[in-house]
Amino acid sequence: MLAVNGDRPNIVWKEMVPSVLNKVCAHPMVVTWVLGACALHGVIYVSVWREVPVSALVSDWQAILLLVLAIIAATLLGFFVGMFTCWPLVRIICSRYNAAPLQAGDQVMILSGPEKGKIAEVYEITKGQGGWNLAKLDLGQERAERFRDIFEEYSLFKLKGGHPSP
Repeated sequence: MLAVNGDRPNIVWKEMVPSVLNKVCAHPMVVTWVLGACALHGVIYVSVWREVPVSALVSDWQAILLLVLAIIAATLLGFFVGMFTCWPLVRIICSRYNAAPLQAGDQVMILSGPEKGKIAEVYEITKGQGGWNLAKLDLGQERAERFRDIFEEYSLFKLKGGHPSP
């Protein structure tokens, strides 16, 4: 997009803004927790509604209390169900949707954590303990010395690509 100011033309680039889905994908653990909780809630609802008519359940306050306790427990246990079943797939999908694969020279916006909203450049890609790629961002020497410049690919939003690899 080209804008003209007086005699001098200025190049104005359309600003890339992360969508709601990008922001959701920056938190894949929450996504897996919700998926696990929904699966367990489904099991509870199917088992309860198969055995007890809704009218009988609504009229008994003790049954409602037990159902609420079961839903709370299922929500908490949903974290473990989600992490053990769909975490690897959700992490890969969220990484690909937001930024991956990254390379040195890419300009990214941080979508989660204390540095949320900052724009930085990737200066190195390294392997994490799980074997997936981690991006090191140019956030200053002090952060690099404390290893606080390392980010998962899913927590970054790629603004523009870097230099092609030789």
